[in-house]
Amino acid sequence: MNLQQLRHFVAISQFEHYGRAAKALYVTQSALSNSIRRLEEELGVQLFEHQGRNVVLTPCGKSFVIRVSSILNDLDDAVAEVTVHARDEEKPVRLGVVAALMRGAISGLLNSYRENTPQQTTFDISLKGSTKECIENMKSGILDIAFCGKPPASTGYNWAPLFPEDVVVAVDRNHPLAEKDAISLVELREYRQLSYREPSYMYYVFQGLFKEWGLEPEAAFEDEISALSVTSVNKDAVSIMLDTVRDVMWNSLKIISIEEFDRPFHWVGMMYRDEDSYPKSIQAFIQQMEKVSESVPWVTPIEDKYRPED
Repeated sequence: MNLQQLRHFVAISQFEHYGRAAKALYVTQSALSNSIRRLEEELGVQLFEHQGRNVVLTPCGKSFVIRVSSILNDLDDAVAEVTVHARDEEKPVRLGVVAALMRGAISGLLNSYRENTPQQTTFDISLKGSTKECIENMKSGILDIAFCGKPPASTGYNWAPLFPEDVVVAVDRNHPLAEKDAISLVELREYRQLSYREPSYMYYVFQGLFKEWGLEPEAAFEDEISALSVTSVNKDAVSIMLDTVRDVMWNSLKIISIEEFDRPFHWVGMMYRDEDSYPKSIQAFIQQMEKVSESVPWVTPIEDKYRPED
C-alpha cells in the first residue's frame, strides 16, 4: 500500500467515476484501475461497486475513506508547513519539464539529488507540454532550468543530455502488425499512419524522416500520452512516436521497434543558463546534473539528420 494508491482511492470516491478521476489525476484510466485493484487485493475487501457507468463506495469503502481522507489531509498540511518553511530559507528551483518525463525520470533524479546532498533544495515543477514551451518560459524568466529536448544553438542556452529516446510504432493488439516485435518503415506505407501535430517539436523533426521514407501520417496528437488514446480509438492505424510510454502502456496496445534505427532517435536533457547567473543552491544542483550527464554514454541521435534549422 502506498500514498499514491490512497490518493487514487479518495479521488474515485469523490468523482464516483474512473474516467473523471483519471483525468483529474493526470493518469490513464487503466493505471487507476490497476492501482485500486492492487489496493483491494492487499486489504482483502471490495472498496467500490458499479452502478451503471459510475462507481460507489461499498460499506467497507465508506468506512475506509473517512480515515484515509483525514490522514491525507494531515499529511498535506504537514507537507505544506515544511514547504513554506523551506521557501523562507531558500529560493526554490523553478523547473520546467516536458510531459514525457513527468512520470518517473525526473522524480527519480530529484529524489536522488535530495537524498545525496546535505543542502535542502525546494523544486517548483511546472509541466510544459513541449520543448518549445520550455524555451519560451526560460526566455521570459519563468523557469530557472528546463528538462526538454535540445534547444536550437541560436538560443544560447547550455544543454546536458540525460535520457535517450527511440522512435517506435504503437498499434492496437488486434492490428495485423501486433504480432511483430520490429518492423521496417517501408512496411508502414501499407497502413494508415498517425503522428505528431503542431506545435510539438517532434512534428517538425519528423517531417524529414517521413519524406525520406515515403510516409504520409495524419497529424493526430501532441504528446505520447495522447498518442495512446488516439491509437486505442483508431484501431486500423499505426502511431509513430517516441518511446516514452512503456511504464504506462495499455494492455490493449502493442509497442513495435523500428528495424532501421540502431541508435536513439532523440535525447532529453537539462537546459540552463550560465552557472554563475544562478544562486549557489541552484549551481549545486546544476553541477550534480552535469555529473549525471557525463556518466551517460552519448550516442549521436538520428534526429540530427532531420533536425530543422534554427
